[in-house]
Amino acid sequence: MTVSMRVMSAGSGYKYLLRSVVHADGDLTAADALTRYYANPGTPPGRWLGKGVAQLGADGARIGVGDQVTEQQLARLLGTGHDPVTGQPLGRAYQQFATVPERIAARIEALPADLTDEERGSAAARVEAEEGKAGPKSAVAGFDLTFSVPKSVSVLWALADAGTQTLIVAAHHAAMGEVIDFLEREVAATRTGSGGICQEDVHGLIVTAYDHYDSRSNDPQLHTHAVVSNKVKTVSDGLWRSLDSRALHRALVAASEQYDALLMDRLSGTFGLSWELRERGRERNPQWEVAGIGEELIEEFSTRSHAINQAKERLITQYIATHDRRPSKTTVIKLRAQATLQTRPEKQIHSLADLTTGWRARAARVLSSLGASDGDPVALARSLTSPQVARDFAADEVPADAIERAAAATFHTVAARKTTFTHWNLWAEANRQTMGWRLQTAADREQVIAAIVAQAEAHAVALTPPGVAVTPASLQREDGTSRLRPRHHILFTSTQALDAEDRLLTLSADPTAARLDPRTVPKAVGRNGRLLSPQQRHAVQQFVASGRRVDLLVGPAGAGKTTTLRALRRTWTARFGKASVVALAPSAVAASVLSRELRLRAENTAKWLHEHDHGRAAFAKNQLVIIDESTLADTATLDQITGLAAAAGAKVVLVGDPAQLQSVDAGGAFDLLVERRRTAAGDSSTAVAELIEVHRFANPWEKTASLQLRDGDTDVIDLYDQHGRLRGGETETMIDDAYAAWQHDLTGGKATLLIAEASETVRELNQRARADRVLAGQTDAGRAVRLVDGLEASAGDLVITRQNRRRLTTVRDLVTGGFVRNGDRWQVTAVHRDGSLDVRRVDVDGTKRLADTVTLPAAYVAAHLDLGYAVTAHRAQGMTVDTTHALVTATTTRENLYVALTRGREGNFAYIAADRPDANHVGPDETVTYQAILYGVLQHRGAELSAHQAAEAEHETWTGRARLIAEYDHLADVAQRPRWTRVVAAALVAGGFTIDEARAHLQPGSGKLGGGAGHDTSRATAFDALRRELRRAEAYGWDAERLVWAAASRRTLLDVENPCAALHARLRRATKDPVRGHEPQLVAGETPAVIGPVPTHYRKALDQRAALLAPLLVRPLDVPSPRHGTGPAL
Repeated sequence: MTVSMRVMSAGSGYKYLLRSVVHADGDLTAADALTRYYANPGTPPGRWLGKGVAQLGADGARIGVGDQVTEQQLARLLGTGHDPVTGQPLGRAYQQFATVPERIAARIEALPADLTDEERGSAAARVEAEEGKAGPKSAVAGFDLTFSVPKSVSVLWALADAGTQTLIVAAHHAAMGEVIDFLEREVAATRTGSGGICQEDVHGLIVTAYDHYDSRSNDPQLHTHAVVSNKVKTVSDGLWRSLDSRALHRALVAASEQYDALLMDRLSGTFGLSWELRERGRERNPQWEVAGIGEELIEEFSTRSHAINQAKERLITQYIATHDRRPSKTTVIKLRAQATLQTRPEKQIHSLADLTTGWRARAARVLSSLGASDGDPVALARSLTSPQVARDFAADEVPADAIERAAAATFHTVAARKTTFTHWNLWAEANRQTMGWRLQTAADREQVIAAIVAQAEAHAVALTPPGVAVTPASLQREDGTSRLRPRHHILFTSTQALDAEDRLLTLSADPTAARLDPRTVPKAVGRNGRLLSPQQRHAVQQFVASGRRVDLLVGPAGAGKTTTLRALRRTWTARFGKASVVALAPSAVAASVLSRELRLRAENTAKWLHEHDHGRAAFAKNQLVIIDESTLADTATLDQITGLAAAAGAKVVLVGDPAQLQSVDAGGAFDLLVERRRTAAGDSSTAVAELIEVHRFANPWEKTASLQLRDGDTDVIDLYDQHGRLRGGETETMIDDAYAAWQHDLTGGKATLLIAEASETVRELNQRARADRVLAGQTDAGRAVRLVDGLEASAGDLVITRQNRRRLTTVRDLVTGGFVRNGDRWQVTAVHRDGSLDVRRVDVDGTKRLADTVTLPAAYVAAHLDLGYAVTAHRAQGMTVDTTHALVTATTTRENLYVALTRGREGNFAYIAADRPDANHVGPDETVTYQAILYGVLQHRGAELSAHQAAEAEHETWTGRARLIAEYDHLADVAQRPRWTRVVAAALVAGGFTIDEARAHLQPGSGKLGGGAGHDTSRATAFDALRRELRRAEAYGWDAERLVWAAASRRTLLDVENPCAALHARLRRATKDPVRGHEPQLVAGETPAVIGPVPTHYRKALDQRAALLAPLLVRPLDVPSPRHGTGPAL
């Protein structure tokens, strides 16, 4: 994404923005503000953006959009939540949290005094563990939205003359400003009411924008940190509240795609730039880049290549000084490998002038190496930025059929990738589909995208139920939607997904498949007569005797799935013949593993369906179809195969684990089938065959711990920690430690995996591993080929093929029916001059298969080959090795962690990065314990719900008891507020307040009493509580209006800072019990009913919700029946 987001904590979290800011004068209002600081080391000061800026300050002291941000202003706004001009609090102060040591000390101090020393020590240890997992807490001050131009644009900007640089920066600023404006109109909001039930409009966003022009590696990377303040001013009452961050998170990807499109529109409109969509390999999305900025230049400025080359040149100089001769070509390659291991991104601040000089020199070398007739980088940039403007269109010039085609493509693309999706998913995809269209203005693009999304939504099925009761007009937006629902909240799916799930559910309950006598299941399988555990044998007996068309086997990691499936195959073939079992898996590699495990040829599901479509494959009556790793199969594939099997009279067994990684396309079906089967059987443990006896691990404790990890039990963190399986620290340190441990195990002869989540980290680890092998002489330092990710490979390197190629077969494949598969691991044995490679297949345990050699063509090598030392968790799933070493970050999901920490028989180690480094800047990260990171990971499920499950969840969310009660409470408060305002104001006036003073206490947004927005918020909070108390008092049978007068007149309130708070306390004491003989009037037995007069349209809305809640009554509120109020004790 070109727009990323990081949460910024209150306190000192903002200071990284100031670390590189120059201390020099500059004109921040000029269009070329960034270049005003050309010669100064550092970056320009920040500037104010967003419509919310107009709400800051006071008469005579205001700031405007484009004004420079001072350090004091930034400290006030993001450090303490105060007005950057006046210093007054903006609403409620940021909550101050105790540190972890303070929380531990307080809890230990509170332990009972009569504990023994042993009990106290045990309790203290438990407290320390719990607080360590919880980690430090801090309030949210804002959200750093980092807008980064595409890499080719950064390169073009770096090489261009000053005038062109200024225009490129202006286009970037304009696109960013248009996105911020879009977010203000479509996303920015705050929440009020019970549980934030009501989404309210705000007076825009307050943004501080800081331009930076290089990455951590000092490569050109033009980007801006646009920090959105968490403080927003509510339109309805003028109070300062927190931004609804959930809405911002949901819209982030859509905003990123919108920025890309707008930037391309701007640059094409200014320079007539042409664009081309370039593939980035299987692990990365295609990227639009400037035509004419080649991949060689992008690669030069996208890695640590400059630092590595500089280090290499220093090593060559040292070599010449030592040996009195230049090193050979082979030695130079080894010196480059040494440089790769020595370099780290430098952390220095440079001037733009110095950086530009260096960038142009590097670009000139690249252009010269490519044989360019003119190696002048500035001339290249000038040739690409002609004054000729590209053809663009207004919204009304885009043909209707083009909109229709784009809408269909948008819908089908999103529905194929995601079982459920939102308005923002469609908005992001609509921008991708039209990224090649050039539109004249931001308004034109927004109009076109809105039209496409509207048509795409019309193709979809809404899973979110519509409002079940009316919403008064005063709680509706201008477009008629209810503020009791967030804007763009509807969750969609496709008819195809629902129908596919329905068919799978039907087949799962179909009892017409073949049945076998469960006594025919053997007690042992394999050449060595391996005994089945009672659990494994029972699972096989369930399958053969159930008669279900679709059966399920849930198999946690290491639970003996292979033995179970072998027994199932033996039992089935004994009755129906050798050809009666068909084995399938979602990937070619998984099919290959299944083939070896079952000693049966298995096929990739996609390939089998392709063969079926061409009449070359079909199921037969009474066949048993085993689909392994079913959670990795998308729902459409499972639907097709099970449907074909049922039509032929075959039975299907789906094998998988909902706790492991899921399909990258629209999935969730396996978990749906498991859940529905269990629900139908009353949650019986025998409803679904599940293997929970773990056999893989050498250490007994790890067998139980792996199941706790699978279930997300956070207590398991301590167990892994006690056994030395966890390491924590900064990201770079963790990468170093994981790599060193993996290297140690590899050198020791163990089968070991090095697992990382991000493709960039995998690439870095692969680069390091190759460099080490070159220096050690394990990889040839001679001829090498360039791979798809920019790295190189030579003889001795371990590589992974990334695309199935059935015409490429080894000698052994001719016997087994194998071929070059996506995910196969190979060792390079020879590099040919044409770029082709001879490779030998390598098992995950390092075993080299001598007969498994093949020559990979140069074109395949360049497009579909990666180094294979480090892998992602998706690649690791299904593998079993001796040890694993996995890098874990705050974004890791529970499924990723579970897979990564269950591959190794002897040991599984996690290296937890406790920071979140940003490639775009060097800044401090929050201090978080690695236990706290893991705690969050175990709470973070990444699995997608099926459409049916999502529909049920949506129904409960929007029409369930909790939601209806919250809506009732908010409607009651809004409906009764005018009445209670009049009643309390009259009581205050009777008590000596002026009418203006009374109104100011009850309408705090006016600020008439002084004290600033912070006092306004505290007064508003007190009046909110008072209104709730008055409603409850009436429901308990009290005359609330009379009680308010009595409470206000009993003792003076003139010397009280917050009269509403004092009234609330007095009334609470007087009305805590219902009037004698009066049954409390409660809705759903829980919330006080609205007794007094309210406007008719509100009464209708309240009554409808009360009626909907009546059947949902769980129990009446516990009201002590013996006690009744006899009169107010004020």
